[in-house]
Amino acid sequence: MIGAIAVLFVAYWFYRTALRLKLPPVAWAAGGVIVYYAGFAVWLYLILKPALGGAFRDHSFLLGLSMDLSSVLAGTLLAALFRAKIMLKQGKAPYEQHF
Repeated sequence: MIGAIAVLFVAYWFYRTALRLKLPPVAWAAGGVIVYYAGFAVWLYLILKPALGGAFRDHSFLLGLSMDLSSVLAGTLLAALFRAKIMLKQGKAPYEQHF
């Protein structure tokens, strides 16, 4: 549930940014979702799974919750980094549009 809310937030965030920068909003929203899930999967399966070993499959409620929250955070951070380094460099800067 937390992941679904986070991915909807990322899609909306990318959509609104694309509108502001005069970029195709649906394509950028889809790209934001892809980047989010890439960060989520890399953190969960390439970092946490080897680090936790058998506890990855047989875990307590709190460990499962912390695994989910940390994966959501990793996906959101990667999406934010992608937005800052790639997306905001596309299109016209806001100050260029007003002159």
